[in-house]
Amino acid sequence: MNLVSFSIRTKGLHNFTRRITSVFSRFGFTELRVRRDLYTVIASLKPYHATPTFFIPAVVLSRHSTLLAEIADELAEIGVHGYVHNDYRTLSYNEQYKQTKKAISVFKGKQIPFQGFRNPYLGWTKESLQIFARLGFSYDSNNAVLHNVIDLDKFSPLLRGGYEKSLELFQAIECNSYTLRPYFVDKLLRIPTSIPDDEMLFDRLRITDAEEIGRIWRSVMQHVYDLGGIYVLNLHPERAVLCKQSLNALLSWTRDQPLPIWVTSLRDAALWWKERNQFRLKIVPLAPDRWQVEAICTSRATLLARHLVVEDQPTAVWHGVDFQVSSHRFIVNAAQCPCLGASLQTSQDVEDFLLEQGYPFVRCSEQNAHQYAYYLDIPEGLGTTRKEQVQRKSRLLEQIEELQAPLIYYGCWPNGYRAALSITGDIDSITIQDFFRRIIEVYR
Repeated sequence: MNLVSFSIRTKGLHNFTRRITSVFSRFGFTELRVRRDLYTVIASLKPYHATPTFFIPAVVLSRHSTLLAEIADELAEIGVHGYVHNDYRTLSYNEQYKQTKKAISVFKGKQIPFQGFRNPYLGWTKESLQIFARLGFSYDSNNAVLHNVIDLDKFSPLLRGGYEKSLELFQAIECNSYTLRPYFVDKLLRIPTSIPDDEMLFDRLRITDAEEIGRIWRSVMQHVYDLGGIYVLNLHPERAVLCKQSLNALLSWTRDQPLPIWVTSLRDAALWWKERNQFRLKIVPLAPDRWQVEAICTSRATLLARHLVVEDQPTAVWHGVDFQVSSHRFIVNAAQCPCLGASLQTSQDVEDFLLEQGYPFVRCSEQNAHQYAYYLDIPEGLGTTRKEQVQRKSRLLEQIEELQAPLIYYGCWPNGYRAALSITGDIDSITIQDFFRRIIEVYR
């Protein structure tokens, strides 16, 4: 792949030229500038008892392993960003496998632990996911979820064109409750990342005012909070000092909400989601309109309920009509069984989806459908292509979340958190030399 022609095609000639000329203001001939930037992000997160997640190409790591080991000692998570900074969509399965394995070898050789993978340009394929699972990655963070928080009509056609090239490059998908949640593909957890990122704001739309950037990030966080998802902010470290005020404003905003927001690394978010994936709910009838509930889960679980009465156990107002239940074994009064009913013909992928989303269900016949909060009859399943799955799963999740019926389920995040926030950054280069060596490395 010719990196110059690729960059011109995906950025536009004007933005590519500006990017080249800005390199000397964002990087130095030594590690000093980026070291300062990395520590700026780490310091901003410390008051929130959180650490960032940085992704770095293996060849860059190999040249700056001492710095990255130092950053890892500060408990920052380091993830893999390819072997070199190239687009996996241009590589065959074998090429992807070889480069990923080489990247792993470098990380292990430098004794830098890793759990996740983020592709350069978020350029993943189905083959990428198979390779990540095969080589033992816990998660990837490549699904780009678009938040429409910017009035593009205010910008010139030239700037809008550059922005739209980013959306195409990142394979952006619509933002909703489903797309803002992690999900499993076999054993690999897929964690979404939100856009616009800093590069889209600074280089594509030329938004550089710290207050405006902070406002945009808070608007995204408000959207994520309302939907109960995770906001994965991608802030390239070379802009960390420029964005320090904006980042601090976003982090401060998280403390002012009615329900807490979990500020965490992607590593810890992935560990939680795998813990949560084992949770189950057992609901047994005791008498008409009376049910015994047993939550099979860890102490961190957020157990939520609506449109029912919990007997002799404390509850707390949560969000909307939902309230939180602290006990893991209790009795409820409800006109219907507080779970979902699924027909005997409903596809297995629907069952898997409901379990992953934290909703209990019972297989039943159509004549007993009225006994449950909601009845599903989906023998055709939830789609075969990723586009179909996103549409159908988003629609089904929306229908369940809008139920005005008795329901008990697990919230997405631990300890009563309403939403999550991860501050991440792609360390594509550390010095000016790194930046220009990319052209040679990718071409090779």
